[in-house]
Amino acid sequence: MINRIAFGANVRVGVDALRIHPLRTILSVLGIVIGSASLVATMAVSDGVMGFARGQIESETSVQVIAISSKTSDYRDGQWTPITDYPVFTMADAADARRAVEGVGAVTMVLSGSVGTRYRGIQHQASISLGTADLPDFVKVDLGAGRFFSSAEAAHNAPVVVLNYALAREMSPGRDPLGMVGEDVVVHGRVRRVVGVEARNPFEEPNNPDFAAFAPIRAAPALLDPPRSGKFTPTLQLKARTVEAVDALRGAATDWLARRYVRWPDRVRVQVGAERLAQVNRAFLLSKLFFGALVGISLVVGGVGIMNVLLASVTERIREIGIRKAVGARGADIRTQFLAESVSIAVAGTGVGLMVGLLLAVVVTAVFRLVVGVPVYPVLSVSTLVLAIVSSSFVGLVFGTYPARRAAELPVIAAIAHE
Repeated sequence: MINRIAFGANVRVGVDALRIHPLRTILSVLGIVIGSASLVATMAVSDGVMGFARGQIESETSVQVIAISSKTSDYRDGQWTPITDYPVFTMADAADARRAVEGVGAVTMVLSGSVGTRYRGIQHQASISLGTADLPDFVKVDLGAGRFFSSAEAAHNAPVVVLNYALAREMSPGRDPLGMVGEDVVVHGRVRRVVGVEARNPFEEPNNPDFAAFAPIRAAPALLDPPRSGKFTPTLQLKARTVEAVDALRGAATDWLARRYVRWPDRVRVQVGAERLAQVNRAFLLSKLFFGALVGISLVVGGVGIMNVLLASVTERIREIGIRKAVGARGADIRTQFLAESVSIAVAGTGVGLMVGLLLAVVVTAVFRLVVGVPVYPVLSVSTLVLAIVSSSFVGLVFGTYPARRAAELPVIAAIAHE
């Protein structure tokens, strides 16, 4: 059982030794300051970069989206066989999925096709995406003017439409395309009020413009030609809150389908961007491993510095160690004293390293924003703080063990006689 009084006394002796030898202490702390600052700066910058990358992935890709669509045909024995008893998803299904599927972040219904558009005698064929008001959560819609249609407009099938910049530009030659907001255009023979226009796409190919529009899904019978089967089959899309939660959401979605439909795998198709999702997760993992390796190297450098300084301290204080052992100090007491010095150095260095590392992270991300032009900012999380403190203390213990053991094993007589 540990003698708390003796343990406390040994810790105080170790801390006092650091105060008595300030130069040696500063040299010891310097190594761990560099290691801790590197850890904090690296983790803060990497968390900021990965946060930015995650935001880009969430807004511009479909890796978080699970698409549930009806199977209208099946490939068997070398030919496609029609399926007649497939389910047709409705707004009621979307509402039920929002309530019943655990972990869902957003739900929408999507139906797409091609339509003719006309404005003041100018006609163009455009692709149209019909959906709910949640559609911008699934498809990047960067509005330059106006707004996207609301939930009330989608529910009541309001005659509204959102145009992309290319289509608005072609329909209003010589005018600002964003000025199309509030104008009436004809879509598939039906008049629709333009409530929003997307911002200009800087990556648009001038010789191959993409004309697109968005409208409420309840307008499908008016804006799209009926399919051969006579039934529109919209796709139900569910979005996970994070990339890591996609697999859990897929499991919850299949459970929901199993409760609603008999033999659902034969009638419903569940699609996930599995390959793209795997690539994203692999990229995140490699980033964490890479940054973790850099942090580990920095801490090892700091730990080696602690060990070297403590070994020099043992050499300088051999006579002091011998006197302490002569008056009753045990080997465990000497080990505790030097381990206390090592951990104190690590903790003090960690405190200074946190401030230095955060300052470095601010400077590095500012350079990123200036040179690359991406909005990356440092992120100092609680996990980073805990990791810095725990890892630095662990390094102090590990690299202080050998000097402490060496000091504890010194023979009493030889230590006292040492000059």
